[in-house]
Amino acid sequence: MKGAIFDVDGTLLDSMNVWWKVTSDFFRNNNIVITNDMAAEYKEMPLEESIPIIIKEFGLNMTVEEIIGEFQKMIEKEYRENIQLKPYAGEYIKQLSSSGIKIAIATSGYESLCRPAFERLGVWQYINACAFTSEVGVNKGNPDIYLLAAEKIGVKPCECVVYEDIVLGISGAKKGGFITCAVSDATNAHETDVLKKEADSYIESWKELLQ
Repeated sequence: MKGAIFDVDGTLLDSMNVWWKVTSDFFRNNNIVITNDMAAEYKEMPLEESIPIIIKEFGLNMTVEEIIGEFQKMIEKEYRENIQLKPYAGEYIKQLSSSGIKIAIATSGYESLCRPAFERLGVWQYINACAFTSEVGVNKGNPDIYLLAAEKIGVKPCECVVYEDIVLGISGAKKGGFITCAVSDATNAHETDVLKKEADSYIESWKELLQ
């Protein structure tokens, strides 16, 4: 291995439930009571779809733009102040860096979210490049984002390991000719068997890879 490409949320950062937390906080702050079924339905929708429904359903005196702005502020605060690395993720990144392996992140998120978190957690300095789905215009079911990350660190796909916590990402990386490692997360427990089948390797904890 000459390069390592990491997904961010649910792989390096223990952040997959942050959107659920922020949504719950928003409803509570605005004195809105919703059922679990309603919350699950909203969770599956993009903000642009769910917010107009919420405004109409609860008669909120706020525009879509205002609510999206409030969500963004709450999310940014979580990344800037609260979200933590998954156990042993930082140690593994430092181990790879000290071995001369180039490191990139490939995420559907935004640099404005992950960079403050990684800087606070002391690992940003070890990341050589970043690739975002917004740069390639397609989701992680396609290899484009991983190919871009590999290009940025100057390593061939066959010499890179892609670490992902979702089946879609593993599938996309495999299409690009990458070695793949699936990472366990509480939110992907229902897909464990598929991840183990699709990926070249599977880990429950980053501790398994430490030497």
